[in-house]
Amino acid sequence: MSVLSVDEWAQDERPGLYGVGATAPNAARVCDYLLGGKDNYSADRGLAERVLRAAPVVSRTVRANRVFLERSVRALGRLGLRQFLDIGCGFPAESNVGDIARRTVPDAKVAYVDNDPVVLAHARALLATGPGLVAFEGDLREPHLIMGHPALKETFDPREPVALLLSGVLHFVTDEEGPRRIVAGLLRELPAGSHVVLTHAVRTPGLAAVTGLYREAGLPFVPRSRSEIAGLCAGLRPVDAVARPDEALPLACHVGKV
Repeated sequence: MSVLSVDEWAQDERPGLYGVGATAPNAARVCDYLLGGKDNYSADRGLAERVLRAAPVVSRTVRANRVFLERSVRALGRLGLRQFLDIGCGFPAESNVGDIARRTVPDAKVAYVDNDPVVLAHARALLATGPGLVAFEGDLREPHLIMGHPALKETFDPREPVALLLSGVLHFVTDEEGPRRIVAGLLRELPAGSHVVLTHAVRTPGLAAVTGLYREAGLPFVPRSRSEIAGLCAGLRPVDAVARPDEALPLACHVGKV
């Protein structure tokens, strides 16, 4: 299966096409640029560079978030989990969840979920490349549709626990959209013994300017206090199997058992 580059997608810039375009920045592509990827446009790079000028710590924070995700996948594999649900998977990174999980659990199953059509095209072409690997469209704000998706039901064993990965996605959900409702809706559908990995930007004076830059670009970015983020994990039993990043970074990282 072939996949279009972002430059090929950019050739059609009709307003509103897929909700993305070459002239407007996109959160997934900004993150891709911050991680050193190539799936981004000049608009994304421009926003990312403005963010880095306003808050240089963002570069370290984004990379620390990715490292924590990779450590968590390895740790949960060692704990015996064989099913990984990556919601808001973003563009493929150098080390993706499936590769990391299968180094520990060779028969691990991975479902990649995103609501960005370009991200999803990349995931289908580059990540969902064999048995037990699937990518499908889903919106985090509609947890019941994700958990009830036919592709997920066909891939995962409902009797086995799931590692739910919410890595750096909930700070793109506004308060009005109900992040606690979203997490609770996902948790209700998880089998017993499942684990959750949740990372979230922490509200600091330094990130206030970043929020403004995203708002000017028409994108949500909602860092929250550490106590608010901990509230998203209410009901989970903390798991201390993963080393946390430097607490000086504006990043909260949680791993919990359902």
